Amino acid sequence: MECDLFPAFVQNLAAMSVSKQDRVLVAVSGGPDSMALLHLFWRWNARKIGVFHLNHGFRETAARDAAFVRDWCRDKHIPVEIQEYDINRYLAASGESKQQGARKIRYQLLKNFAEAGGFHRIALGHHGDDQAETVLMRLLRGAGLHGLGGIPMQRGMFIRPLLTVYKEEILRYCHTFEVPYVQDETNLEPIYLRNKVRQELLPLLAAEYNPEIVPQLVQLADLAREDELELQARAEEICRRHMRWQKGQLIFPRARFLELSTAMQRRVLRRLLEINRGHLRQITFVHIEGWRRQILENSTFQLALPQVWVSGNVDHIFVGTFSGESWEPVELPIPGQVQVGGFTLRAELWEKDHLPPRTADSEDFDLAQLQLPLLVRPRQEGDRLRPFGGAGSKKVKDLLIDARIPVQRRDYLPLICDQESILWIPTVRRSDRAPLTESTRRVLRLNVSHS
Repeated sequence: MECDLFPAFVQNLAAMSVSKQDRVLVAVSGGPDSMALLHLFWRWNARKIGVFHLNHGFRETAARDAAFVRDWCRDKHIPVEIQEYDINRYLAASGESKQQGARKIRYQLLKNFAEAGGFHRIALGHHGDDQAETVLMRLLRGAGLHGLGGIPMQRGMFIRPLLTVYKEEILRYCHTFEVPYVQDETNLEPIYLRNKVRQELLPLLAAEYNPEIVPQLVQLADLAREDELELQARAEEICRRHMRWQKGQLIFPRARFLELSTAMQRRVLRRLLEINRGHLRQITFVHIEGWRRQILENSTFQLALPQVWVSGNVDHIFVGTFSGESWEPVELPIPGQVQVGGFTLRAELWEKDHLPPRTADSEDFDLAQLQLPLLVRPRQEGDRLRPFGGAGSKKVKDLLIDARIPVQRRDYLPLICDQESILWIPTVRRSDRAPLTESTRRVLRLNVSHS
């Protein structure tokens, strides 16, 4: 039968690796799209499906729609869940738009019910016309390649088996197989952008410019999505290979970033934000490009983006805020170790004749020249240090700046002191105190590592 959507439906399920062992929750509003989807799943495997309907109370006919879905499912012996939710109350509290808020609540309720009920997939009734409308709307808003990819057929638990068929085909299917449905009158109201695109812009483009505009927009989405997936995979690989976490902050080497193409720089920055925040909501091209320009033009910077601070020095790009915990001064026993400010500091005692080679993470001092006990403390206002090999003393603040220590980390960095002065700022500089000489007999070795 030419108007039978079942072959395309089954093919799409196979492409998404949906098997007849999977329990599928079908989101059903009662309109032709979701009723056709439900009917196809009923034909496919009636024993493994359930239905979820949300009565959001927006329309006077909402109760009618809920009763229609409930009665049809009961007639077919399909388990059905009808939930009511006061979305208007939620919108008043959140300030979100009607469509955005309703979509957010609907998806969350669907996911909650599916997980509680042991469903593996959640099926939605989006189709090819929805895809074309989405691509055109995003084009009007200036979307990039990611946005032009439109609606994915699969994202997490959510699947859209009708995304390759069109509204006209769905209506013919409902007519041929006598699938009843109700009409949502809000779909005809031109106050929403999607409705205006559906009722005014797309018909105009089809009549005056290109009668194949809808399938060609769908084709554009397919091409853009495949290209974007390839580029995203490359950005993911770069981030995974070079980024690291430290105290809640994401760190990426600046030199590696500068080697990337402009397109890949933008994608890496988006991915770093997504990893740090868990999402990219409120992040626009302007945010990414402003951040990228800071990296290219300023040796150090700090920039506020939605819900996150980003910063940088000559060596690194930082995403998020360093979440070090404040700590009190502590004595460092010899031998022994302490953990402070995200570091492990260890003191070792050696005879000079048996001293092993020093590593980059250690410093040696002549024990006899020190005023014990040793103290590990945070920096204080007015701290100064006489750098080893330097002339005169320098402010600790200036040494931290010279060493490119991010401002948010400086108060957590440990200073190792004896009773006279600062001996060493790990990862920054050691002082000129107590150097090893020919007369040195016992050596204090200080080691540092990240906790």
